[in-house]
Amino acid sequence: MSRISIWPRIPLGVQGVVFNSLPLLAVLITALFAYYSNHQRERMELSLNRHFEMVASLVDVHTTLLSAEASLRGYLLTHDAAQLQPAIQAQTIVPDKLTHVRTLMQSIPKENRRIEKLGRLDAIEDQVTKKLAALARISGDSTIPDPAALVLQHQASFDALLQQLSALRDNEQRLLSKRIDEIRSVRQRDFMLIFLSVFVGLVSRAIALYFFHRRVVRRVRQLTENVRRLRDGASLVHEPSGHADDIGELERELARAGAFLAERRISP
Repeated sequence: MSRISIWPRIPLGVQGVVFNSLPLLAVLITALFAYYSNHQRERMELSLNRHFEMVASLVDVHTTLLSAEASLRGYLLTHDAAQLQPAIQAQTIVPDKLTHVRTLMQSIPKENRRIEKLGRLDAIEDQVTKKLAALARISGDSTIPDPAALVLQHQASFDALLQQLSALRDNEQRLLSKRIDEIRSVRQRDFMLIFLSVFVGLVSRAIALYFFHRRVVRRVRQLTENVRRLRDGASLVHEPSGHADDIGELERELARAGAFLAERRISP
């Protein structure tokens, strides 16, 4: 049995429920996608904040180490103890910033990525610890025969440390840009879903109105015209539609009544 032959047999009330449920279905689908998008956007924003804080902390570490190195060189040239203030501050600032970076990395949900980043941070912390120890030794020990030579000796390891910090920072900046692009994509998708939900809602309402006019209003008008014809003693102008709903039953009963009255008029 085809769909066309099945549909007229469905009761009118059930058909009305089906057509009027289409806008509600569109609203439910939109709400479901909105919930999923909000959850996805929340995870992206958390990741975005994490990458932003990591980049800021790594930039602070990089800047502080450069300032400490520059202050040490200035002290060796001028022998002014005030020049060592950035190097002294670095002993506290750098470990605190790296601890904050470690805390952020430990909150990364993907285990493989978390382990990989923590491994890179361990290597950087090891180099930073050695560099800070060297800075403290050079700036705090006046008995070192040639501190400038010691600074030059640690220059290669310091440059390697700065390269590691720059690589880690650049990687986080790329991920930060990627998260920003993903949030923009999610926002565009949300706008598209809103447009589609409005479109589906309008189309479904138009279908419901067409159904109501064709399946209810039109047939009621035909029934009214048949009743008038029956009242005037004329034959019915509209045949029963053949639908199995309530109006179809009324159409058939009215046709039987018309046939019965026609037989009464013919019989003496």
